[in-house]
Formats: sequence, structure tokens, C-alpha cells
Amino acid sequence: MDIRIGHGYDLHRLATPSNGGKKMIVGGIQIDCGLGPISHSDGDAVMHAVTDSILSAIGEPDLGTIYPNTDPENENRDSKDFLIESINRANLGGWAIGNIDVTVICDNPKIEPFKEQICKSLRTLTGVP
Repeated sequence: MDIRIGHGYDLHRLATPSNGGKKMIVGGIQIDCGLGPISHSDGDAVMHAVTDSILSAIGEPDLGTIYPNTDPENENRDSKDFLIESINRANLGGWAIGNIDVTVICDNPKIEPFKEQICKSLRTLTGVP
């Protein structure tokens, strides 16, 4: 059995809505905290990192290459779309996702109260138990 490991990373500046920040979405879960990412899509950094890790593992171009922030179709796009497409690409290549590990580094919002919801969201989208 061949095993591949991918690595993904994402980072967005945060701002208040009046300064260009969008709704804060982490792993598919909206968190009300007064700040949000400055981004072209919805700015879900967890979904972006997981998507990039899958694309990396299967030898595909990264998220920004496949879905450039210069493409109007990607403006405000739900990051779940990107993740689902990366999973489809993996499946078409005969690959299956065995597990996912995510590290979130931020001061605000606090992630712990939402951790199980985020994990459930990722499990549902990826099919990984």
C-alpha cells in the first residue's frame, strides 16, 4: 500500500467588518467574535490548509493555483467547495484520506469551545472517521 503525506498551511489577516473583515469561519463553523479574515473567498483558513494538504499529497498544484484570487468566480466562495474538489481529485487518482491533523494558531477567537463542531464538520466533508 502506498502512503502519501501532504502538508497545508494558510494564514489570513483579521479585521473588523468595518475594515474589510468577513464572517469568521473556522473549519466550516461560523464563530461570532467581532473579527474576520480579509480574503477573496470566505477565508476559512482551516479548510484552505486541509485542501492544500490533500492537493500536496496527490501531487496537484496548490489551492491558489487552482482557484486564484484573481478569478471573480472565487470571490466569497465557500471553502467547502475547494475541499470537496480536492477530495474528488484524490479519489479520481485512486487515493483515500486516512486521517487529517490540523493545528490552529490564533489569539482570537478561542477555538476550544468549537473544536468538536469543527472536527464533525471536517469528518462529514471528508468521510474520515
